[in-house]
Amino acid sequence: DAVFNADSTSKTAKRGVGHYNNISIYIYETIPKDMGIDLEHKMAIQYASPEYKEQNFKADLAIIDLFRTYSGRIYDPAKADLLVVPFPHASHCLSSDGWWNECGHVKNEILQRGVLDNLPYYKGNEKRHLFINAQEIFHAHKLLRNVPLSLTLGPRVAPGDQGGGGGYQIVVPYLNDQRSFQPSAIRSRPKEWWTRPRKYSLAYFFGSQNRNMYGTSARIYRTYFLEEVQKNWNATSGEIGGLPYVIQNTEEVKSKNATARGGQFFSQMYGESVFCPTLPGDSPSQKRFFDVIVMGCIPVVLAFDTSKSSASVAGGFASNTSWHSPGGYPMGDVYPWAKGSNGTYPEEEIDYRLFVVEVHGGVGNVKPAIEALMENPREIRRRQLMLRKYAPYFCYGMGGDSHSYRDAFSKMMESVRFYLSSISSET
Repeated sequence: DAVFNADSTSKTAKRGVGHYNNISIYIYETIPKDMGIDLEHKMAIQYASPEYKEQNFKADLAIIDLFRTYSGRIYDPAKADLLVVPFPHASHCLSSDGWWNECGHVKNEILQRGVLDNLPYYKGNEKRHLFINAQEIFHAHKLLRNVPLSLTLGPRVAPGDQGGGGGYQIVVPYLNDQRSFQPSAIRSRPKEWWTRPRKYSLAYFFGSQNRNMYGTSARIYRTYFLEEVQKNWNATSGEIGGLPYVIQNTEEVKSKNATARGGQFFSQMYGESVFCPTLPGDSPSQKRFFDVIVMGCIPVVLAFDTSKSSASVAGGFASNTSWHSPGGYPMGDVYPWAKGSNGTYPEEEIDYRLFVVEVHGGVGNVKPAIEALMENPREIRRRQLMLRKYAPYFCYGMGGDSHSYRDAFSKMMESVRFYLSSISSET
């Protein structure tokens, strides 16, 4: 069911869609093969295996392929608006022996000699070089964390935070390479698919506590939620609003269901549920948030007040609310193209409040919030139609779908255009 494998590259350049058609890009071909094309092939095979657990950082391979096949690619760096460094930093960190935070298991000289020393047009043109750091910025190696322009999974960070924040960071979504997550599949679903009756009121699958972060991770709110369910939810009926709910341990499901190991089971369950809690994990952003949206399930998040310094949000909801932890990263710095984030053109921003259910006051308020909404079918339908509107922007067109639809790549390129216009106004 997955399109991510060694043969998934699109091969053919196509005219893009969106605001970025007139952006010309130059892609370096000077990165050594063991840190470039050979590494991409190696990791594509790894990611294609349902037994390979580290699936969160694979967006870099798809993004690099989309750049290579983009119709605006040129071969004269002097004429390029943007110079792309096709180094899959996140995948390289995973492929290297051992794992330390900040990619600390990779020696400085490996990145210096393999990447930075092979960018002959970098000096004097730094702000037009795009690095692909498709992981949380605090996982990025210190040599690449403060480059002037990079792609990253949320959050963006303010200058000095986590040793980063020295450059402009474009937040992108995680990649899910199941065919049901391709733009053509999503856009082929009629309005009735998004608003159809569901089997379950709620579906929530949870993993075990990360022992390496025990006591420090916001994942503890998942434990609080399970305790709340056991204590105060009606275990006899097992229903909310007249529909059953499903709450299960992810690893237990995978051990009993082969389709769950490839992700298809969870996608199916999300598609059969009205609401899907996406409670805090170790990192502020999580792949599940985007998965449930694409499958038509309304995300439910915990909302906390925060005064944490924002990377770019001037004020308001996006900068004073965290969906991760009290005092945590503002949601406008975590989620791609959020309204008020100044991450793209204002008319292209996404107002997540139109479809996400925010629960203030802790896990004890999750059930009452869902019960109230289950009594309001019109409001549920409105949110489901908002999912339909925005879901295509959280997936990457691959293979035959590449450059054919407005998707995560086209939104990313809109952010690039927005950034380029800002640095042009500086000169």
